Amino acid sequence: MKIIVTLLITTILSMPVYTGNVNIMAQSSQKMEVSNNIIDAVNNIDIVSLNILLAGGADIETTDENGNTPLMLASKIGNLRMVRIIMAHGPDVDRRNTMSETALMIAAEHGQTEIVAILMQNGASTFAQNQSGFTPAELAKRNGHSQIVNLLRDPNETPLSI
Repeated sequence: MKIIVTLLITTILSMPVYTGNVNIMAQSSQKMEVSNNIIDAVNNIDIVSLNILLAGGADIETTDENGNTPLMLASKIGNLRMVRIIMAHGPDVDRRNTMSETALMIAAEHGQTEIVAILMQNGASTFAQNQSGFTPAELAKRNGHSQIVNLLRDPNETPLSI
């Protein structure tokens, strides 16, 4: 469910809001539709609502009906900006959904190379297995994402070419 909130843009956006390299400065007031749910904000790729909700103390570990956290959802859709915003709030990078998948597994399976790299830099386990026994590298390989397989491989192994 969404709520309509009438806010002065200058009130909301005059504070630095992380949107990548851009600070949005308002010049007039207008109506904004703001998600009241962090899961909806991620699913709708609504960066403004995501920032507002997180600034208001929304739980970064909230899950959808499948146990997916905002980090997992942003990793699946490949929104680098949202992943960075979420990572700034210290989520559990190895949290699992109902299929025992982590954000790294989801990003690897869906070919999200930059997100895989960010998750790895933030300590995501490359050896975790989902309920079917697949690791992030195996999921990437099954889906033809050789660049991700090479990111996830042991540095002593020969690079894979699919």
